[in-house]
Amino acid sequence: MNDSLNQIEHQLLDGVRNGSGTAWEELVSQFHGRLLAFARRRLGQNADAEDAVQETFLSLVKSLESFRGEASLETWLFQLLRRRIADAHRRAGRDQRVQLCLSDSQATGDENSAATPVAASVDQSASWYVRKEEQHAHDQTALLRAVTASTDRLKTDRRFLDLKTFDLLFFAHWKNQDIAQELGLEETAVAVLKHRFIQRVSKQLGTTEQGHNLADQSSELLTEVWRDDRPSCPKRTTLGKYILGTLPDDWDDFVTFHVERLGCEFCVSNLEDLTTEINVPSNETTDQLRGRILESTVGFLNQQHRP
Repeated sequence: MNDSLNQIEHQLLDGVRNGSGTAWEELVSQFHGRLLAFARRRLGQNADAEDAVQETFLSLVKSLESFRGEASLETWLFQLLRRRIADAHRRAGRDQRVQLCLSDSQATGDENSAATPVAASVDQSASWYVRKEEQHAHDQTALLRAVTASTDRLKTDRRFLDLKTFDLLFFAHWKNQDIAQELGLEETAVAVLKHRFIQRVSKQLGTTEQGHNLADQSSELLTEVWRDDRPSCPKRTTLGKYILGTLPDDWDDFVTFHVERLGCEFCVSNLEDLTTEINVPSNETTDQLRGRILESTVGFLNQQHRP
């Protein structure tokens, strides 16, 4: 396949685009729990979080025809949700920075926590999203594919020290010296890992404009991919095994670092949703939200398929 959608996601989206109510119900059921967990972490345990998730699915319906599959369905939905959260903060008059990895102390209020300090990211304004959407689609997709291919290879080879390094470089924006101290490396080793990764991705991009830009603006471009497309995140099935304690030791160590030390909110939200599924198979709050989403989107879905 030429995009980042797997076969199941292709079938699901094809069904929705063809007007299948069953496919739409399955899509909403599959993703609304993890989206709600993420929204609650950003907006609180209130109606604002549920509204943001409902608006996210409305946005998905409206953009179905324009979505080219350059990212996974989960990634696309989280990107749409982040925009809705940014809108909610603006409506409330808050200057809220959008950080996608939070330390334990930030999440729990425990100032004595030994979690990873994260450099503040740039607020994702409406103009930022406009600029991002105006980027050349082919180049942006090529960069994502190259980075994903490289990180997938690192996972296959179980080179988790490399993945931890890149998480701290491109996600948490740490300096080489601090990463070296955290991971027990020489500072030069961190620089070499970064250089080789950029070389590998640039080689995959070849002579494209993004290939040249990557060499000149590596940190900025790779940070954008790490932030939006989360190439280092474990799969949901891996997170499920993590909860059950059935992962190999090296995988378990990386997931613990990624979730607890780095504080990736996407994965934390997935873990919260998975834990709820395991402990409370039928959750009244999420079931009610699912019903609201299906009810509010049915009209838009019907409009998509009117002759």
